[in-house]
Amino acid sequence: MGIVRQIIVLSFFLCVYTVNAQKKSDTLVVDGKMYIYHIVQANETYFSISKKYGVSLEKILLENKNTKQTSAYYKQSLYIPIESTLSERLLYTNRKTKNRINQFNKRVHDDTINIALLLPFYTTKNDSLLSFLSKSQQPKETIYKDSYLALSFFEGVIVAIDSLSRKGIIINLFIFDTENDTNKVKKIIEEGKLKNIDLIFGPVSTKNIFQVAKVYGKNIEKTIVSPLSRLSSVLKKGGNIYQIIPSVKIQINKISDYIISKYKSEKILILAQLKEKNQTEYYKSLFKKEKRRSKICLFDGLNTITRDTLCKFLSNHNYLVLIPSFDRSFVTKTLTILGTIDTNMTVFGLHNWKSFENLDVETLMYLNVHFPDPYFFDYNLSENKRFIKLFYDKFYTLPDRYAQIAFKEILHFCTSARKYKFKRYYPKGGFVNYKFPIVRYKNFSIIQIN
Repeated sequence: MGIVRQIIVLSFFLCVYTVNAQKKSDTLVVDGKMYIYHIVQANETYFSISKKYGVSLEKILLENKNTKQTSAYYKQSLYIPIESTLSERLLYTNRKTKNRINQFNKRVHDDTINIALLLPFYTTKNDSLLSFLSKSQQPKETIYKDSYLALSFFEGVIVAIDSLSRKGIIINLFIFDTENDTNKVKKIIEEGKLKNIDLIFGPVSTKNIFQVAKVYGKNIEKTIVSPLSRLSSVLKKGGNIYQIIPSVKIQINKISDYIISKYKSEKILILAQLKEKNQTEYYKSLFKKEKRRSKICLFDGLNTITRDTLCKFLSNHNYLVLIPSFDRSFVTKTLTILGTIDTNMTVFGLHNWKSFENLDVETLMYLNVHFPDPYFFDYNLSENKRFIKLFYDKFYTLPDRYAQIAFKEILHFCTSARKYKFKRYYPKGGFVNYKFPIVRYKNFSIIQIN
């Protein structure tokens, strides 16, 4: 993970980062302490750097414990500790742009966007976040595992706003560690830390994004983005909330439209658990409108899913097997059994199947598994190749899917680049994304098919 090698700014609970293209050094705040992020230039030494910033050599080496070299080397990352007051740590000026932020409670420029990330970084679970800021190899095991999502998302944000800064768009980035704790989110809101924010990403969990939406969901001066949650009930809280992952109904609509246009004679079998009956009935109603017959098989518990039961529904015909389920255990067991049945079939699932790492890829290919993917990343697109290069130049590694998601979402909401298409989901409510492809497994990879 690239975040263990280099992060530009990380000050949790309150941090503002005025972004511009970084050349030699930037100011940053980590765990309440202020630093200069310095990239070693040609002919610089530890001694000359210590003189430049007026900081003792001992303090520099102490704060850069991963540095084992006896002398500085070209383009080495160093974190120079500097004395600062509390107000300077909470609020500081980017000297390059000379755009001074005089007060936290005051908007800055018309070309400046205040963005807040409310993500579960779990800073209290990590021993030392500063040690993760080095480009040297840091063992992944030293990072609290539940921090990966937030750190990866943050990487994508940094690359996106660095790119925007080159276009003259200034981003003030406020980072809040929610630790996936409702009380922490409530405290952030009650203390007014989101008062002057223009664009809010997160929180991740539905229960926590509800807290933000209840207070700011009808504030037309703000935009709230639900980046990872799939439950659309939060959209009832206001007309300025945007959900990236489409609801189950929208995914089912997309799949049924594709099936009706492409498949004319295949039999349709819908498999789900009893608790997912609503999804199966909705599927059936869509096919009924098009005078297509479909059969439903509901299971009451995992122990009722057997090969004999499934074989009764599958004969020697070509089948389309639709499984509108988010349940990892149910999906895994069902696909495993289907993979043992010698019948021509194409299986359609839901978007979160992509995250089921325990699924056997060969089985997925054998069953010709299809599913909607709102986060599909086409590595052949020139704009995505450019992002990969920017990311690698910044973090010396390749981006994972959460970094890809963050980059795309920042560009959509901060520029005229339309990466998604939204439509209102509830009357006077928020919007849900409906621009996404259907993908399938082929040759041990995922490809777009529509």
